Amino acid sequence: MRFDFLIYDLDGTLVDSLGDIASSVNSVRQDNGLEDLPLKQIRSYLGNGVNALISKVIPEKGEKAVESFKSYYKHRMLDTTVMFNGSKEMLDSLKYKKKAVLTNKTEAYAKDIIKKLGISNYFVEVWGGDTLEVRKPNPKTILELVKTTNSDISKTVMIGDSANDFLVAEAAGVASIAVAYGYSDLDEIKTYNPDYIVKTPQEIVRIVL
Repeated sequence: MRFDFLIYDLDGTLVDSLGDIASSVNSVRQDNGLEDLPLKQIRSYLGNGVNALISKVIPEKGEKAVESFKSYYKHRMLDTTVMFNGSKEMLDSLKYKKKAVLTNKTEAYAKDIIKKLGISNYFVEVWGGDTLEVRKPNPKTILELVKTTNSDISKTVMIGDSANDFLVAEAAGVASIAVAYGYSDLDEIKTYNPDYIVKTPQEIVRIVL
């Protein structure tokens, strides 16, 4: 099927940012006398935004820990963060398609990462978890994005790696492409029945054209 509006998740879909997120999380834990958490455990907490992440890694510290994380992450978010292999080439191949980013990450951070990685020009919009009063998996995020960009919802597809991406696509009535190279296990991805599952960014090109 041909898709004309491509909506991408960011972390775990376009960029591998786990190292910088984990480093910031563990710095906050160290400040509170706690041991570092392994990458795999931190990875399992991603996808719902910074408040949800911190509530799981340092639950009793609340807003103070959130602000501490933001302070660390602001200065580290591009220390090791890179695009997934083949992602830039995929965006180049689809440069004539309308594209947007819809992430639960703070909008300012998402825009900063995209800008510094040199890929801002590919996207007509970059929306974060704080752009609207709701976030993924609330269908309003996709519906408003489609409306704002004057897109055809029947030719819209959500591309992501985690539960919220597949749930928001289903709720909004759009197709979904799951990337198996992101932060979710393949078995977990399959439980959400995405329309397509890809192992490489280049496979996305073949699906949407």
